[in-house]
Amino acid sequence: MNKQNKKAFASVRTKYYKADKAYNVLDHSNANRNGFTCSANVNPKFSHDNVGLYTKGCKNGAEALNKACARYKGVTGKKTRKDFNLLFEHIVILSEQQYVKIEKKYGDIKAKQLLVKYLRKYAVQIKNEFGFEPLGIDLHLDEGRHEGGRFVRNIHAHVSFFNYDFKNKVAPLRHLMAKGKNSKSRTNQLNPNFEKMQDIVANTFKPLGFERGESKNVTGREHLQKEKFVKEKLNEMTQTVEVLNSRNQELESQLTLQKYKSDQLSNEIQLQENKKSWLENKISNLTNMADELELAIKKRCKRTLNFISRKVANSYKSSGLKR
Repeated sequence: MNKQNKKAFASVRTKYYKADKAYNVLDHSNANRNGFTCSANVNPKFSHDNVGLYTKGCKNGAEALNKACARYKGVTGKKTRKDFNLLFEHIVILSEQQYVKIEKKYGDIKAKQLLVKYLRKYAVQIKNEFGFEPLGIDLHLDEGRHEGGRFVRNIHAHVSFFNYDFKNKVAPLRHLMAKGKNSKSRTNQLNPNFEKMQDIVANTFKPLGFERGESKNVTGREHLQKEKFVKEKLNEMTQTVEVLNSRNQELESQLTLQKYKSDQLSNEIQLQENKKSWLENKISNLTNMADELELAIKKRCKRTLNFISRKVANSYKSSGLKR
């Protein structure tokens, strides 16, 4: 792809989800931005430009998925299993530079209408080719980044499918995984099914001036960038873990020291408590002894006083004197 075509690319990324994550994904992709997992790079100023189209009678992707699951039960006589990959999400990515040209040519409203028209065509072609049941389309025109004082939009749409072909009564996804073999009986480097999806998105949006984006497997550049990014993040995380481990060891040492000091204080407190109890016991004994001594003195003094009184009385009697 030449440099000029890079400014007008159309590509698609796909991913599938089981029930436990499917509803969160649909909530995130909701064009109305009323879910609980909005992207951090959303610019609310442009959120009114988003468009959401869903299965007839449904207000969002989650309702469309519920309806598809009910239909599945009606056809098969059983509910979808927990390990069933029921949601197949396609993220159609379109070059903003080319979309800006379309806006200048047709105006904002007409450009958006054209985009939605071809997104619906894409969903129908995927159904016709592979059998997946379309659930909805969420066109996002409010995500992007600020660059040179301008908000560069990440033009993309979440096109959601239910992983079941109601006509042939099969789950198409399982048959898409095999890469197959080429004329030389060697396994294809690229999965022809997913390559075909890239062809479909390119052919669908070709009337709007978009061209096929390069496959990640062909160029390998994005993979290498991600690999480098992951390695850098792993190195950062490793360094962070080492710092945290060192800090943890330091804190454990401080904790051990504090525990030792705490044990010493506890022992000292216990020792003082024992001394206090001993002193209180001694004071109590001394108090009792003082009380007994005071009582004894009082009793002895009374006996002595009685003895002196009797002696004085006797002295008067023997002298013949009257008192």
